[in-house]
Amino acid sequence: MRLVAFLSVAFILFGFSAKSYGNDFYQIPVPTDAREFARLDNKMPAVLSFFSQQSESALRDYYIQQLGQPDMTQQHYGREQLYFTVSGNRVRILISNRDDWRQVDIMIQN
Repeated sequence: MRLVAFLSVAFILFGFSAKSYGNDFYQIPVPTDAREFARLDNKMPAVLSFFSQQSESALRDYYIQQLGQPDMTQQHYGREQLYFTVSGNRVRILISNRDDWRQVDIMIQN
């Protein structure tokens, strides 16, 4: 009976863990409304680009909530760049406007 209970709990925890990391890109979460249009992940630097209808501030807040305070932020040509360190990798998240959408580019460097 204990084994069945343990396996049930393990299955629930494993299922929850798999769902919470299912949309991750190199341990970087991706919003649920992301519409991916480019992925280059077979070597470093790895890049993922997607569109979102969330506002720039909502996307910035999302990444700060998920990854903590950025190591550095910059504004270049109206694009916000957030820099993080995740699992020893340098992560740059670039957020820019494209008509009614926001384009997000995630670059992972080791």
